[in-house]
Amino acid sequence: MVFSRFNFFVFVFLFNIAATTFSTDQDYLVDMVIFSFDRPLQLYALLESAAKYITGNGEVHIIYRASNEQYGNGYQMVQRDFSGAIYHKQGNNPRQDFKPLTLDATFKSPHAFVVFAVDDIIVKDYIDLRDCALLLQKTDAYGFYLRLGRNLNYCYSLNRSQPLPPLQAIFDDVYSWQISTGSGDWGYPNSVDMTVVRKSDIKSWFYNMQYHHPNTLEAAWSRKTHAVQHRCGLCYGQSKIVNLPLNRVQHEYQNRCMDVPPHELLATFMQGLKIDINPLFKIQNKSAHMEYGLTFIER
Repeated sequence: MVFSRFNFFVFVFLFNIAATTFSTDQDYLVDMVIFSFDRPLQLYALLESAAKYITGNGEVHIIYRASNEQYGNGYQMVQRDFSGAIYHKQGNNPRQDFKPLTLDATFKSPHAFVVFAVDDIIVKDYIDLRDCALLLQKTDAYGFYLRLGRNLNYCYSLNRSQPLPPLQAIFDDVYSWQISTGSGDWGYPNSVDMTVVRKSDIKSWFYNMQYHHPNTLEAAWSRKTHAVQHRCGLCYGQSKIVNLPLNRVQHEYQNRCMDVPPHELLATFMQGLKIDINPLFKIQNKSAHMEYGLTFIER
C-alpha cells in the first residue's frame, strides 16, 4: 500500500471524522478468542495484562483444555478472578471438539473483527482494539499485527536475524507494508499471536480447513498465505505484545522454547503466586518471542 501525499492527508481527514464517534461505535469492537492448554499460570498473566492494557474488546472467549484434575483446578482459579470471559472447556475428545468450539467462539458474536491469542502472550503496552479495526477499514489492510513493530529484527522461532520490510508511515505511529515483502515474522501473515482481522476475510477458510488444536489451526491457516501476499499489514512503531516461550505442551510441532516443565509452573500457581507482569511494560524485545527470567508475586 503506497500513499501519495494527497492520499495521506485525505486518509487523516477521514480518520479524524470517524474518530469523533469512534468511542461509542459498537461496529469496531474486536472479539478475543484465546487458546490454552495446561497453562493456567500463563493464561492468568495474559488475562491480567489484557485487562490492564486493552480496551475496545468485544466478547472474550477462552477455549481451554486440562490434561488432569490438577490443571483443571488451576483453571478454576483463573475463572474465579477473570469471570467476565466466556470459558469453553474441551471434553474427552479434544481433537473433535476444538474446531466446533473455535467456530462458535469466533463467528457467533455479531462483532465484525477478531483477534486470536495463545496463552503464553503478555500484553506489554496500551492498545485500543477499536483503533486497529478502524484503521483496517480505512486502509483495507489484511491484518493489524500487535506482535510486530520496528523493534523486531530477530526471529526467535527460526533463530535468525530478519530485516524490516519497507515500512510506510501512514498515521500517527502506524506503519504499513506489503506482506510479500516481509521475511520471518514479517512474512507470516496468518498467526494466532494477536493479529486483528476481519471475520469476513477468514470465515470460509476456518469452516473448510481441517484442524484440531491451535498449532494445526495456524498451520492450515498459514497455507492460505498466497491468497493475501498482495495485501498489506499494519503495525505500531513498537510491538504491543510479547510471547514468552516458556514451554511446549504439545508434541506434534517441535517449536523452540525454554523447556520449563509445565508441572513446575502449575505448582507455583497453586501456591498462590502469579507472574509479575510489571517489568514487561514497554519492554524492548527484539523478537516476537523472547526468553525471559520470570519473577513471581502473590496473586
